[in-house]
Formats: sequence, C-alpha cells, structure tokens
Amino acid sequence: MDMYRRMFDDLKKPEGDNPTIGIILCTEKSETVVKYSVINDNPRLFATKYMPYLPTEEELIAEIEREKVKLNLFNS
Repeated sequence: MDMYRRMFDDLKKPEGDNPTIGIILCTEKSETVVKYSVINDNPRLFATKYMPYLPTEEELIAEIEREKVKLNLFNS
C-alpha cells in the first residue's frame, strides 16, 4: 500500500494537498481487518476537509460487521 500511496502523491496529488492516507478494508466470513497506511515520516493525519476525525480501526471494523449483518438479512 505504501508504494501506491507514494506513487499517487508523486504523480497525481495536487500541490498543497496533505499526504495521502491509505485505508485497507478486508473482510472474510470469520474476520474483518482494517488498517491505516500512512507515511512513517509524517505522523500527522489530516482529515478535516472531509471529516472532523478519522475513525479508529475498531470503529471501521464495527461498521463493516453491521453492514455484513444487513447484507445477510437481504440475502436470506
């Protein structure tokens, strides 16, 4: 993920924008995994343009699990 974020920042990111944040969301039947990918030399995350804060990995996992339950109800 870091390679893709660095390439995006080098080739596509508009000048003046903050560094890109990568979010990996994976789900399987038994486990949901959420990971943030940030450049190690830039510890500050900026999400104020879109959200007042970035949700934690645990909050994102809980949201994915809620959506999985909804989808299972519709597919039954």
